[in-house]
Amino acid sequence: MNQAQRQYLVEQIDFTYRKQVEVLKDQIPKKPSLNNYLIAAFLDNSIEFADIDQLKKLMRERVLKFGSGDALIESEESYRRKSLSYVQLVPEELFIIPEAYQKELEQYEHIKDDIEKQIADLEALKRTLIMKIQIGSAKALDNLVEQVDNITDLKLTNFQLKLTDGTK
Repeated sequence: MNQAQRQYLVEQIDFTYRKQVEVLKDQIPKKPSLNNYLIAAFLDNSIEFADIDQLKKLMRERVLKFGSGDALIESEESYRRKSLSYVQLVPEELFIIPEAYQKELEQYEHIKDDIEKQIADLEALKRTLIMKIQIGSAKALDNLVEQVDNITDLKLTNFQLKLTDGTK
């Protein structure tokens, strides 16, 4: 097997890898919005506020750490020349996070972590296949050349490489 054939196989594997990663990434759901869950809780009167004394303590500690240019209440000019003032708070400090959001976030993170693991496994498999192609014997790779047009799954290809293992 010459270098051009090896390069062709590497390109095919890389193309297949990228397509499989795209499919996996498309399966990652959108991250749930804490903002939306808090608004929904406000609208159905189920919103719960965190302990106000704890919030005061956190704010006190924060403002005491501020420098001379920092402010608890920030202002900015809008395009209509009205001054907008706002206080930036961490939602978990002000509200008790709705249980429905926590469950949805947990499910999202589980799915995302699972897909990221699958992508990492594919990356490792791609690297292994490319290494086998680059340093493999011509005899073992000649068998692979015959199958290259049928590459539809990197796992199948790796399985076939393991079966041939350079002998036939």
